[in-house]
Amino acid sequence: MRKLAIFAFSFAAATAAYIWLLPTAAALSIAGVLIIAAIFLYAKKIDKAERIRIFAIGVAIGLLWSWGYEQLKITPLRSLCGFDRTITATVMQTPNATKYGCKTAAKIEGGKIMLYLDCAPDELAIGDSVEVCADIIDVSEGSGEEDNLYFQSVGISLLGFQRGELKITKAESLPISCIPAYSAQITRERIERIFPDDVSGFAKALLTGDRSGLSYSVRNELSVTGISHVVAVSGMHVSLIVGIIMFLCRRRRYLAGLLSIPVMIFFAAMLGFTASVSRAVVMNSVFLLAPILKRENDAPTSLGLALLLILAFNPWAIANLSLQLSFSAMVGIFWMAPKVYQWAIKKTEARCDRKKHPLLFRKMKTLLVIFATTISANVFTIPLVAKNFGLVSVISPLTNLLTMPLLEAIFTLCFIAVLLSVWLPLGTAAGWLLAWPIRLVLWLVHAISEIPYAAVYTCSSYIVAWLVVAYLMIALFCVIKRKRNTAVLVGGVFITLVFAIVFSAIPTGNTAVTAFDVGQGQCVLLRSGTSTVMVDCGGDSGDENGENVARKLLMSGQNRVDALILTHYDTDHVCGAAQLMQRIEVGSLYLPEMPDDSGNRERLIQIAQEQGMIVVFVSEDMQLQFPDGTIDLFVPDNLNEENASISALMSAQEYDILITGDMDIDGERRLLSQHELPKLELLIAGHHGSKNATGAELLEKTCPDAVLICVGKNSYGHPAQETLNRIISSGAAVYRTDLNGDITISR
Repeated sequence: MRKLAIFAFSFAAATAAYIWLLPTAAALSIAGVLIIAAIFLYAKKIDKAERIRIFAIGVAIGLLWSWGYEQLKITPLRSLCGFDRTITATVMQTPNATKYGCKTAAKIEGGKIMLYLDCAPDELAIGDSVEVCADIIDVSEGSGEEDNLYFQSVGISLLGFQRGELKITKAESLPISCIPAYSAQITRERIERIFPDDVSGFAKALLTGDRSGLSYSVRNELSVTGISHVVAVSGMHVSLIVGIIMFLCRRRRYLAGLLSIPVMIFFAAMLGFTASVSRAVVMNSVFLLAPILKRENDAPTSLGLALLLILAFNPWAIANLSLQLSFSAMVGIFWMAPKVYQWAIKKTEARCDRKKHPLLFRKMKTLLVIFATTISANVFTIPLVAKNFGLVSVISPLTNLLTMPLLEAIFTLCFIAVLLSVWLPLGTAAGWLLAWPIRLVLWLVHAISEIPYAAVYTCSSYIVAWLVVAYLMIALFCVIKRKRNTAVLVGGVFITLVFAIVFSAIPTGNTAVTAFDVGQGQCVLLRSGTSTVMVDCGGDSGDENGENVARKLLMSGQNRVDALILTHYDTDHVCGAAQLMQRIEVGSLYLPEMPDDSGNRERLIQIAQEQGMIVVFVSEDMQLQFPDGTIDLFVPDNLNEENASISALMSAQEYDILITGDMDIDGERRLLSQHELPKLELLIAGHHGSKNATGAELLEKTCPDAVLICVGKNSYGHPAQETLNRIISSGAAVYRTDLNGDITISR
């Protein structure tokens, strides 16, 4: 490995240690010791110690550089923190809508701040100056450690929340520093104008990395199939731009280099110099300049140089997941891809005579490059993806083989279409034509994502164990030098995966109830024999809650729910149902016949119709019959009153469970007066343990053995202490999802 690469990677290791491991005093002490050691080794002129000396210097400088950056760039900004502070900032990013207004990254003296404002996004434009009275806080105090690291990794040190008057001064002219961001905004607007609505979001994400136009389900399908990187604007996009320029220059490398480098830099500036794009710009620049400067293009050196430059501008960028994934993928590609490709090409040559079928062999070589690249990148990125996104895309190699050639062509043509949109009719025509191959890609991704076990999820401890075993096998394969058999490695990884899937699907008991931990919300699965019914599917994370529940069901071998019953339309009870219905087959959807101003009801009806589900509107009491039990649905007298909810009583093999939704104590009294409820084995506490629910009368009449409270972090005081006291006084055991996570009670 070259000297620059050794220095760069040791520098990176030092920044990581400074951010995650070392106190400041320890970091400075270690840096001093390493500098002394490096000087000692240099004085001794020990040639064999040269790499050690470079490593020591790299670590020492990395620690000192990180400390210096913190003192000069981060610490001074913290002096601005406080409540009701008036600041002036320049808008640097297209504002995005939030629940209460908009948010935007802005430049203040000495750094950047993320402003959360009460105004609409269209009231602000890039380059505008804002004067606002706001609460200014350090990102570490405002969002927790993980968000702090994310914000700091993109150079944002402060968060500002508007508390007083906002004064907006429109920019007379666009500052030069804002031109790239403004160009990105114009590009997004052009894409939205020339592409049909159903594909404009994907085209915008493909060209600019802006995924705001993609639905949650599409983003999830891209993750499941292992190609979400195509809408994150990665090194692939930069390489394609260079390829276009080289093609136009007819492979005149000097001219292509002179044109490509400024274009790449401007493109990176448009996207805010994200880690993956910056890495690709540096590496492609080294590739283009190497022959001009009469230097060798060494892959590890160019990768190390890219990492060094990124961290020199911001050491905290090492905490950015985009950087970690990008560099991990490149290490895998450089180290493994040639070996995988050579292995695959030998297998292909054994089965395909290149002399008899030259065209077929050339096409196969192209596909094998994609295959080798995908496998190699995946081996090094799967641990990061599994940790941060909770999945491993098993189907990724197939998806990449089927879609990457098409996606590369689509990216190039979309790029051209945006240029053609200078004359809008021509750009619109190009957008209409390109919509068809984009629809084909989206259809392929959707179809592949529905293949059973296209991805496996780390919500299963067996899958986590499989990952550990698989990487131990890979490590052993790399260590062993003799008698290595690739087929044995692949077979071992596959067989252990099958065992992990089988063990994940082993049922727990004949009758079971599972309350999923969805934060501040409710989602309960009732299972008796072969029958499964879900009551509510909400939470505090919207579609993400539904996806998490779907993953847990899929990993337990369950891809169907006989019925989905919604007690009422509050978001914390239904916000995940739409995503769940798109991922899991649902036999029937039971909706309360009550008014809904949130729009949840109409959305659910539309998705149910698209999925071919039976929709039943519950306006009166009814009983659902299942092979192993019954579920009685009780409708309150007045469906228009606050906290009105359908109640569900499941009776299976002398095991009775009652769910009352958000019903209050008065509603419970009416329920008791109208229905003869049995002694309960389990009661799901009403309204997440509110003081106005799960009253003493209900507890006394039903005598539950256990009460389960579906609750998460909240500002409502749930569960109330007086409710907990009532439950404990009744002699029932108490279980809480905020303390215990997912809770399964079975018999």
